[in-house]
Amino acid sequence: MMKKMLLASILLLSASQALASDLKSVMKQMRLEFKHAASATSVEEMKEPIIELDKLVEQAKRGVYPVEKEAIYMEGFNKLSVAIEEVEQHLDAGDLQQAQQSLRSVDDLREEYHDKRNPSIWSKLFG
Repeated sequence: MMKKMLLASILLLSASQALASDLKSVMKQMRLEFKHAASATSVEEMKEPIIELDKLVEQAKRGVYPVEKEAIYMEGFNKLSVAIEEVEQHLDAGDLQQAQQSLRSVDDLREEYHDKRNPSIWSKLFG
């Protein structure tokens, strides 16, 4: 009985670590695509990384997350989808400057939700 419980615990731990590393990999890819989009100098050059970024957000939405943080993750991913859609609309209209401006909101969301996901000790103590 103890061996079965130990084995089950090890399997659960392995599964949760695999999910975390998968999300970490997706986040790294998202960061790379964001950088490519931010450094684009034309509408055409910006479109591909934005399309890839959108695909990565959709992939992240399908992940399984800890119950206590799932709502925060989904809220962030949904807001990110809306922000990316706005960038895409500007690109479709051929407006690189507005697309770049909208891309800043994507970066703002990254900062906001990374802080929500991993709050500092000070924000835990003082709100």
